[in-house]
Amino acid sequence: MVGGMISRGAVFVGLATLDLSYAVDHYPDEDSKTQASDMFLGAGGPAANAAVTYAFLSRRNTRLITALGKHPLVEPIRGDLEQHRVTPVDLTPDSVVQPPVSSIIVATDAATRTIVSLDGSRARVPFDDAASDHIDGATIVLVDGHYAEPSLRLAEAARAAGVTVVLDAGRWRPVHTDLLPLIDIVICSSSFVPPGAQADSTRSVFDHLHAAGPRLAAITHGAGPIDYSIAGNRGTVPVRRGRAVDTLGAGDILHGAFCHFHTRGESFPLALRRAAEIATASCHHLGTREWMRHHPPQAMR
Repeated sequence: MVGGMISRGAVFVGLATLDLSYAVDHYPDEDSKTQASDMFLGAGGPAANAAVTYAFLSRRNTRLITALGKHPLVEPIRGDLEQHRVTPVDLTPDSVVQPPVSSIIVATDAATRTIVSLDGSRARVPFDDAASDHIDGATIVLVDGHYAEPSLRLAEAARAAGVTVVLDAGRWRPVHTDLLPLIDIVICSSSFVPPGAQADSTRSVFDHLHAAGPRLAAITHGAGPIDYSIAGNRGTVPVRRGRAVDTLGAGDILHGAFCHFHTRGESFPLALRRAAEIATASCHHLGTREWMRHHPPQAMR
């Protein structure tokens, strides 16, 4: 059973995990014991982190359509989401399957993170027709493609309702073949290489994306500049560099921040630039929430 409606705003569709992250100075040696200097425990996953970011910046309640169930490990995920004004819409409320758990080691000296996770790849998440009701009144919908059928059906519903659909594309998945024609804006990582595209050619990737459907496309390169294309007209958004502590979830945060700035009417390049500033700031702190405590209120206006 899908929950009731909440206020108008953004809808996020995709993965929610339990993230357990430890900070250490450097990556541990094999077969060793290491004392962590700090830790983070909370909800993770591309769509979940993006939803939390959007809710924080917009100061509006937000919906996350995902798969949770009633396993005991779901409670810290649900609690963290609700604490940050994200209402989970559960497509698998009766499931007793353990939710995806990500174990993360953050090596702060090198500002790198190593993640071990099943990332929901074993889950078979059915679509609940009632979930489409949550698109009503939405201004933007982001899908991360982790749950194929819900992603496709909700992207179709959003497109039919005239709602902007954004795709977070980390790496190529088979679902993208059917999903891209339903997408208005795609923001992908440099690891996203569609079949037939050249891995070292942004032009080749952009050509594939525009031919498939999206008019607006961007490719992120970690701490490097963001390439973007508007119907084939290309440009670059500079990204400020700073000393990073933890890059966990930076891409997810960028996607959520982009949705916020885009719905405020900012141009594609400007929304990308401001989203990149938020993502960069998040890297100065451990975990995916601490940056919010240091974010100046005036920056959200």
